[in-house]
Amino acid sequence: MDIAGFESVILFVSDLERARAFYVDGLGLPAAFEDDIIVVVGNPSWHVVLHRNDQGHDERGIFPAGSGVGGAAIRFVVEDPDACERVARTRGLPVVWPTQEAGWGRFVVLADPDGRSVVLARMRPPGGAFAGGAPDADSQP
Repeated sequence: MDIAGFESVILFVSDLERARAFYVDGLGLPAAFEDDIIVVVGNPSWHVVLHRNDQGHDERGIFPAGSGVGGAAIRFVVEDPDACERVARTRGLPVVWPTQEAGWGRFVVLADPDGRSVVLARMRPPGGAFAGGAPDADSQP
């Protein structure tokens, strides 16, 4: 196999409208495409496809492995996780773990409507450091 690159992550959601409200209205991600089955958020470099877990696009039916909501997490890179936590709280988004340090960066964890972890992180450069406190090697999202 010669894989040329990464295009998107597909998240199977139990309620497309609630998922759209979280990712588009709550997180502020741009909606690139929408229909009754999917909402695609992102930009030309990456996409997250929010896909109904109860319906496919054609006669083939439900996408393989798409009949339930699986245990997955998604991580977005942000400049200021602390500011993201404040905005999330004002928008009523569930904060699972408040902003904290890890060896790999500083992050906050939210929960999407299906309970998946959504990590908003400022990644630490390899071998580098940034201001904001001591790393916590035990933190692992």
